[in-house]
Amino acid sequence: MQAEDPSIQINENRDHQRYEWRVERIGWLVMAILLAAGLLGLLGYGAMSRSQAGAPGALSVDYDHLQRASAPSEYRFSVAPSLASDGALTLRFDQALLDEVEMQSIVPEPTQVRAGPGFTEFTFAMAPAQGSPERIEFQFQHATFGHVRGQVTAEGAAPLVIDQFVYP
Repeated sequence: MQAEDPSIQINENRDHQRYEWRVERIGWLVMAILLAAGLLGLLGYGAMSRSQAGAPGALSVDYDHLQRASAPSEYRFSVAPSLASDGALTLRFDQALLDEVEMQSIVPEPTQVRAGPGFTEFTFAMAPAQGSPERIEFQFQHATFGHVRGQVTAEGAAPLVIDQFVYP
């Protein structure tokens, strides 16, 4: 329906204007949802992106389950000294967790690294004692995107399942 106002001499199409307003409001809603998702960490780093696997006081890992390819990332392990045997602790990673990453650093440095079919083992010097948990950090960047899932095991502890999604 077109209406003309003789004083302004501009054609109006109210149906089209209502349609434009509806599209504009939908656009505002989509932008608000994306902003909220970003702030909550659903698009990468943030509160809803953080995960933990394992049992505190034994073997546990903190990591971000939503990541970005080529962005710095880390696995932060907390290891009970009681898991060490003969002055060493070995963490065994499924190869799926390490295939598509570029390792930047490991703190503290492992005393030995050994690769086998489908796994890589990192051995760390650690005195078997009672006390506060040791911290081990693997810092890396994902080289590709997609779903990444694998296990990390240590003798005497339940396996840790790390489940991540890497955005492009």
